[in-house]
Amino acid sequence: MGIRLVTTIVGVIAIIGILYFMPSWVLMLAMCMLAGIAAYELLANTGKVDKNHPLLWASCIAAAVVPYFTGYAEMDGAVTFVLFAFGFAAFVMGIFDYERITFEKLAIAFLGAFILPYFMSSLLRIYVGCGELGKYYILMPCIAAWVSDIMAYLTGRMFGKHKLAPHVSPKKTIEGSVGGLLGGAIGLCVFGTVMNNSFGVGLGIPALFISGILGAAAGQLGDLSMSLIKRNVGIKDYGKLFPGHGGVLDRFDSILFTAPIFELYLIAVHIIGA
Repeated sequence: MGIRLVTTIVGVIAIIGILYFMPSWVLMLAMCMLAGIAAYELLANTGKVDKNHPLLWASCIAAAVVPYFTGYAEMDGAVTFVLFAFGFAAFVMGIFDYERITFEKLAIAFLGAFILPYFMSSLLRIYVGCGELGKYYILMPCIAAWVSDIMAYLTGRMFGKHKLAPHVSPKKTIEGSVGGLLGGAIGLCVFGTVMNNSFGVGLGIPALFISGILGAAAGQLGDLSMSLIKRNVGIKDYGKLFPGHGGVLDRFDSILFTAPIFELYLIAVHIIGA
């Protein structure tokens, strides 16, 4: 059994345990840890910020608290405080260490400290915002992203002839992309049918089909976006946290962009905030 398959099995077991057998704060803690590690991968493992510079650690700390303040806790002004505190500290570092902290590094630090963690925190906002059924609705972005990945791979292997973005990901094809979009949409329709029959929630299948396509498209964009950064900096993987898969940004690249799509969908249909 390959290390990649072993990691996948262990990961699935861990996800099931966290979502269905543990209190919500465990998921929150896991998201905080993953966000902090993702920031480290984006800044340090790409060589964009020195590993011994305070800007790196300030970014990782900020990233690690974003899921708590934007997806779990309800504290007025907390997000503004964290954002201001990080921005204040980052620009002070840039002013007094201008030779090492360039505008590019400041911009990447903000990306790692807030933008990507906020996208990731959509999972937590879905889980908390959907009440008792949050542990099921959180599967929506996962289904759209991962079913799309599988179907894109299979379709590309069987029918792929035209390259999608060869300068970023040479193996991806337009045919595979289309297969992935349809796979994500069908996966969401199956999910909606099960939810309707099991809980009577009344999810509209046509709307799910459309959101599945949008979510799968966002997932493919996330995959290509993280690959673009790797190409630009000349690395194969962001990290080694998940043997056979790479780092957090390698494994959750598609989820980063897919999760906000379904957060917005669940807000639009009044499931979040109901």
